[in-house]
Amino acid sequence: MARNVFGGTAADAAENESGGRLPNLKGRVYLTQEDPNEVKDLLDMAGNALKDGLLTDERGMIPMFQGPDGIEQMWVDFNAGRVMLTPNDIGRRLKAHTESFDPHGSKQYTDGRLDGFLAKDKNQVNLPVNTRWLGLMNTVPRPDGDTIYQSNGVATYNFALRQNGSATFYQHTNTHIPVEIRAGAEVNANAFVINGNTFANGKGPFKINWEGAIDTGGDITTRGNVNVSGTVSASNIGSARVFSGTVDPATQGVTLKPGDIWVQYGS
Repeated sequence: MARNVFGGTAADAAENESGGRLPNLKGRVYLTQEDPNEVKDLLDMAGNALKDGLLTDERGMIPMFQGPDGIEQMWVDFNAGRVMLTPNDIGRRLKAHTESFDPHGSKQYTDGRLDGFLAKDKNQVNLPVNTRWLGLMNTVPRPDGDTIYQSNGVATYNFALRQNGSATFYQHTNTHIPVEIRAGAEVNANAFVINGNTFANGKGPFKINWEGAIDTGGDITTRGNVNVSGTVSASNIGSARVFSGTVDPATQGVTLKPGDIWVQYGS
């Protein structure tokens, strides 16, 4: 710590009990009002040790000197009782302190703490393997499934997460994809998985890989059309093919195989 400067002001005069000045007199310096040990670690303003101790000048004034490191008050006795001296550089030190970039280390502390928080936008979260990137919990019991997180958007919210575990997305513009999953450097084989092992007699999860292939142990039901550009394979149809139309496929260069079916309609 730095040494503080004492003495040298109009208030720093050595006086006897009658108020008379005490010129050219040596004073004894202490750290407290009762401390019996004198302070010897005193320097003049040039940084030299006060070998003869603290001496008043010819006017009885205490000259400027430097106290021990970090000391903010001292007591001096010129044979008239101890009186307290305070540093005369407090104003200068305060000015330098307030103009310092981070005088208390509070900025450094805050910056360190902010590493564990997220900004309002443009965040990048770097996490170790198998670590959740987000967890939202509601500690207040609410059986009605009230919203615990809501992102406001045009007309209504863009995204809502409810206590009952449900989530809702609203698409307000044709320029954004409501849900998009992008593959990183080390990606799992599946882009989307619904783990249904405990349902449907343990038929397994529903999976979509990065090529768009769907793998499910359950049934697929549709009330619309099924359009297939590739081959349809099933255990109950084997390798049979189905043709339909007004013209025999054999006349169109198709070699019919056992089990193939031609459904003729029209004329």
